[in-house]
Amino acid sequence: DENARRMSYAASILNTPQVRSQRLIGYTNPRYQWEQYWKSHEDLQKIKKKAVRKYYERVNYLVQHYLYIDRLLDSSLPHDLIQEYQQPPKQTSAINQTPWQENMPETIEEDEGSTSPPQPIYPERHGSFDTTEPPPTKVKRTPKDIYTVKTRNKSDANGEEQPLLSPESSTAGDVENGPNMPPDLEYEEEASSQSRIVSIAIIVNLIANTALLILKIIVVILSSSVSVLASLVDAALDFLSTAIVGITTRLIAHTDQYAYPIGRRRLEPVGVLVFSVIMITAFIQVGWEAISKLRSPDHEVVQLTVPAIAIMASTVVIKGACWFWCRLIKNSSVQALAQDAMTDVVFNIFSIIFPLIGFYARIWWLDPVGGICLSLYVIINWARTANEHIRNLTGASASADERNILLYLTMRFAKTIKKIQGLQAYHSGDKLNVEVDIVLDEDISLRDSHDLGESLQYVIESVPTVDRAFVHMDYADYNLPSHLAQE
Repeated sequence: DENARRMSYAASILNTPQVRSQRLIGYTNPRYQWEQYWKSHEDLQKIKKKAVRKYYERVNYLVQHYLYIDRLLDSSLPHDLIQEYQQPPKQTSAINQTPWQENMPETIEEDEGSTSPPQPIYPERHGSFDTTEPPPTKVKRTPKDIYTVKTRNKSDANGEEQPLLSPESSTAGDVENGPNMPPDLEYEEEASSQSRIVSIAIIVNLIANTALLILKIIVVILSSSVSVLASLVDAALDFLSTAIVGITTRLIAHTDQYAYPIGRRRLEPVGVLVFSVIMITAFIQVGWEAISKLRSPDHEVVQLTVPAIAIMASTVVIKGACWFWCRLIKNSSVQALAQDAMTDVVFNIFSIIFPLIGFYARIWWLDPVGGICLSLYVIINWARTANEHIRNLTGASASADERNILLYLTMRFAKTIKKIQGLQAYHSGDKLNVEVDIVLDEDISLRDSHDLGESLQYVIESVPTVDRAFVHMDYADYNLPSHLAQE
């Protein structure tokens, strides 16, 4: 009996959350010293050959990201994820149930953590049921907040936020901080389409574009310049672009989780793509109008009046201010507005220059040639934007550097991962979907393999460039096809 009691006691100790997480993930090993490959800004400036300098800039990019992954995996986050499964699942209360929940058969359990809006990093999940220890502190499930935990201070009833990843969290034996140490990598979270700053940016752009459209109609009436006509078309499309961005933002904010289970975030790049196509089509027509004017027998020199010049100059100032502000907002829709504002600045400057030079130099063809040049500028600029979004929406592969960073994260995550069969990272809109195939020991329990795989999935999804991650676990190292080949 004494022996059985001791064995039972030892088993209970080995099954505590802390010991179990150490058993699955392992202890922190001395990491690789990536800092030795870092080149400071001064060192880069001394490199004369552009190709060599570009190579070392890429090395710096990888060093920063590898150090970031090291700090993430050396922190308490992976262990906290494993330990979170030790709490019993939260039972659904019958008090606040909806009618359809009341009629749910007893054999079906509702997963409370399956909604599409952002979830806490540690949502209630089915896992293990053998402890009554309180769960770890939950933090928001966003790229911005995932590395910040709320800690209680005895002198502060409200607690204070401390970063989960801090320079002090590096392991012993790391290279000491010095002047040649790479700066900490800080991901900037993209502003949500529902955020107030995005709504304000759209409203400000809408007001500015409406006012400028009215003013440019007046300018076109006062002159017959093709360059100014191109500027009017651009202003009309600016108004349309802001309307498209506003509509897509509203649709994203009001999402039905049953009709769109993972949300409608891809509407942002779709909206930008639609606007790019409209922009290209419209300026092909403007370019054709300029070619028609060159072929016509009318060689009258276009003259811009002072009011027309003043209106065009005010457009440059207003659009310059919009560009300067919108470029600071990390949101793909607002970034499209910023790009459009920059296009307008260049466009309106040359819409003034071409007719003025043509008038004072008495060169009649300079104005239509200017219209053609401006049209080509817009077509090429937006064709590049359209091509980028088409690639992302059609599942283009992640870059080699992005894949290497994700592969390094997976490789370092846990000692129980014997091999990595494959890693696929591809675009699904602006961000990446990641599929990882890992090999575990065939004797590992379902509970352990589930908790380990899902914890790895959460850590991969915490990388701000990743939208969703899927971790597939296997016990054999031969790689059979995991999906049917779709014809």
